[in-house]
Amino acid sequence: MVVVLAMLSLASFCLTKPASAIVPEIRNVVPYPVDSSTYLNVTVYHTPEISTHYVNVIMVTMDTNSGSLTIGVQNLNPDDTFFVQYDLGPISGTPTVHVEAHCIVNGWSVEWIGPVPEYSTPALMLAMVFALSAAILAFHRIKRHIHK
Repeated sequence: MVVVLAMLSLASFCLTKPASAIVPEIRNVVPYPVDSSTYLNVTVYHTPEISTHYVNVIMVTMDTNSGSLTIGVQNLNPDDTFFVQYDLGPISGTPTVHVEAHCIVNGWSVEWIGPVPEYSTPALMLAMVFALSAAILAFHRIKRHIHK
């Protein structure tokens, strides 16, 4: 009897596969401007994305304001991620944004926290290059004027 019980226990360990909770994960959040609004391009990792197990809400909190975006089953990229766009509206300064994703089976993801600049990085770099060029041009004009 003990041998049969031991064999059944061993068989149950060998024939079952472990269950793992696939809690959604916010992989990346990239801000970008459109007209006077700032949008977030949120990359979410989650698998599977099927009608009985999917991410249904993206929650975004900026300062004391929070909003949510209800979504349905998403088509996954090869790396089991998908993208969601969220409109923050007009922002000023560099507020801190918290982003979370909710799975109907496994619950909330770990919160992603990061700053969102008022201006996009390419626009900021372009402004810096313009300012540096203007400063160099002004310096050369002053230098030429002094040597005359």
